[in-house]
Amino acid sequence: MSKIRIKDIAEIANVSMGTVDRVIHDRGEVSPATREKIQNLLREFDYKPDIAARSLALKRDIHLAVLMPKVVNDHTFWELPQLGIQRALEALDHEHVTLHRFYFDQMNREEFRAIVELFPFDTVEGLLFAPVFQEESSAFLERCALEQVPVVLFNSWLDAPSVKSFVGQNAYQSGYVAARLIDYGLEEGRDVAIVNMSARKDHYAHIIEREKGFRAYFDHCTDCRKHLISIDLNGADDESLREELRKICTSHDIAGLFVTNSRVYKVARFLAETGRDRVRLVGYDLLPGNIDFLKQGGIDFLLSQKPEEQAFQGLSSLYNLVVFKREPSPKQWLPIDIITSENLEYYQPKSYN
Repeated sequence: MSKIRIKDIAEIANVSMGTVDRVIHDRGEVSPATREKIQNLLREFDYKPDIAARSLALKRDIHLAVLMPKVVNDHTFWELPQLGIQRALEALDHEHVTLHRFYFDQMNREEFRAIVELFPFDTVEGLLFAPVFQEESSAFLERCALEQVPVVLFNSWLDAPSVKSFVGQNAYQSGYVAARLIDYGLEEGRDVAIVNMSARKDHYAHIIEREKGFRAYFDHCTDCRKHLISIDLNGADDESLREELRKICTSHDIAGLFVTNSRVYKVARFLAETGRDRVRLVGYDLLPGNIDFLKQGGIDFLLSQKPEEQAFQGLSSLYNLVVFKREPSPKQWLPIDIITSENLEYYQPKSYN
């Protein structure tokens, strides 16, 4: 019999190659029964890792790509994944990795289309991708499957055959947590508003899931008699944002505001300017403006998505998949951290200290 391969063991055990790889490298996430079954097969067939193939893989040039939004105007959130990508590249400094970078304006659908139309499928062996425009991104992921380019997603998840893993937060659960935080101690019968500042929230799967989770909390809570209002600002400028918030706060008895993305500091600024400091405010991420208002008490809670860790873990997983055929977990969930002014110092990004 020819040399036994991981693929052969996987077929005999009726499991994925990734499961066999996790047993070989003792990386957990395998049930005891399955682990024992695979270990018995490895012993039975006297499996030995292919050291020569591994060495050859390490000596050749590896071409990976990242496709993600760029920092435009006040969208500074995207600076944080860049830190994670840089960390991953530093860790792979001696591994002959070439990273092809493709950045698009998340407000410009045509720019995204132009980039993916010219994507170098003949060069790139794997892609780290933060999808925005759902329709166009789904079509692009289908093309990745046809071209046999594996994809690791971060920040927002889409279902497609080319997607081998997603690294990020459970958006639905984070919305649910945000609702619980806002609901604590609020008087019954008062109003709570969901503020969407994305150009179009249907471009962002995670924004939609956050709102679903937020609403689900109040649907499931029989004692939470709150009136929910949704404000879709569709990328409004600062003056239009203030005007819309002024209208909603004048016409409703607003007790809490949930901002579904990272620009919660804009809402905090409005509340401070208009003396509405008793409105509870919850949003996402440790951007400089958010950090300032959290320290001042203008923001009550921030939920951290760990964007730097998402990109670091995503690129690392992609490298291991392309080079060593180590299949990552389909969903690599990161914790939903609740940050307040009291525990901020343990979370604050180094670049913002």
